Amino acid sequence: MKRLLVLLVALTMALPALPALAQDLSGLTKQERAETLRFAVNNSLFTLYHEVAHLLIDKLDLPVLGKEEDAADNIATWILLRKNTPEANQALEDAADGWVLTGESYDNYFAGDDYASGYSPDRHRAMQIICLMVGADRTAFRSIANAYDIPSERQHTCLFDYELVNRSLDALISESDSGTRVNVTYHDGGTRLRLAERAFRGSGIFDDVAEELRRGYRLDGQVRFTARRCGESNAFYDPATTEIIFCYELIQDFMQLHLNAQDPRRRN
Repeated sequence: MKRLLVLLVALTMALPALPALAQDLSGLTKQERAETLRFAVNNSLFTLYHEVAHLLIDKLDLPVLGKEEDAADNIATWILLRKNTPEANQALEDAADGWVLTGESYDNYFAGDDYASGYSPDRHRAMQIICLMVGADRTAFRSIANAYDIPSERQHTCLFDYELVNRSLDALISESDSGTRVNVTYHDGGTRLRLAERAFRGSGIFDDVAEELRRGYRLDGQVRFTARRCGESNAFYDPATTEIIFCYELIQDFMQLHLNAQDPRRRN
């Protein structure tokens, strides 16, 4: 909570730096700004764990049957579920909501080359997160699964989905070792991305995830965490440089996605 309040102050100070998004944010109450910021940070956090999953698949030679992108989502969800904290659970709920909203922003269009890609439809990715949540703890997450209209029968079988993922990853990923060298670098976002850069830096999630890697794993070589402007809304793992790159444009888009969902008139 304290970190969120500090981040809200930084965000408010940065509003003049980004006219388009700042205009939308300036019309919100403090609570609405906090919700928008939480949504953007939590979706960025899930994205980071997704990219960490690609890193672990690469460096630990983890077996993947099916799409690697789906496996990375499952690993990210599993990592957050194992934290078993209200903050981690909220991050998962926000991530699922993020995939639903992303799909709706494109009218859930999925055709042509999309079917041959390595990515599942956005709404499917959201439902998989919720399925693993309710599979891990039906009592705690039943209301969320109901809100996403997951039938009771499917909620029951989600238990087997979670048990399969949990058994597989528990056997493959050991967090009992430490010593991974992780170098974290923040590049200047420039005037247009000043608010996004401050939101991402201030959230602390980049440093937190990097520290989890240092303390929980022993990977060969050095891992690089780089935050920068990319010219596109993206985050990715580069196996050639063992580097996780997070683009400031992505957290900016997450903020705008949440704003658009609250008021569709903001959509372009």
